[in-house]
Amino acid sequence: MGLRKRVTLRRRPLTITTMETDHQMSARHTVVLLERLWRKSGERLAARCRGLADEELLWEPVDDSWNLVPDATHPGVWTYPYEFDPPHPHPVTSIGWRFAHLIGDNEIYMEHAFGPGLRNFPDLPVHGTADEVLADWENSRRPVTAWLTSASDTDLLEPRPSHLGGNRTAGEVMAILLDEQIHHGAEIALLRDLYQRFGA
Repeated sequence: MGLRKRVTLRRRPLTITTMETDHQMSARHTVVLLERLWRKSGERLAARCRGLADEELLWEPVDDSWNLVPDATHPGVWTYPYEFDPPHPHPVTSIGWRFAHLIGDNEIYMEHAFGPGLRNFPDLPVHGTADEVLADWENSRRPVTAWLTSASDTDLLEPRPSHLGGNRTAGEVMAILLDEQIHHGAEIALLRDLYQRFGA
């Protein structure tokens, strides 16, 4: 009968790779969906505004509508009424007013969340022709598009400064701007339909 040889099995130390963590940190599942919604809703609104004329931009569907108004003392020589606590019922607004609101939100939220945070709404130039307003809107969208194109899901959780005081996460900032673009875009599209029937 042969001799038995004792064999000692030594366990190798468990090595945990960080590949999954790195992947999670660079994942873009949520931010890609936000970017697609931002891009698609913007493209839809741009398409709905082809042929927009100055008269239609400033058309007031009812009396006492909030609208763009000339103001030689304001940057861009136009301005618009705005109150954080508007009267009730809320005023009906013109297409021009809604675009000024979209432009202002894009500019100021991004200015404070990702920029120097020096300007606020009264500092922004406001224009009163359709071509200028549409160009201002497209320009105001570019920083949002650029951020969404380069960000990761982790970036959405980062706290960012807000012009309203305190911090909001980057994801909250993007969600606000996306919501504004979608619902004001739908309102602008409806106003264009109404103008064709009652304003032209």
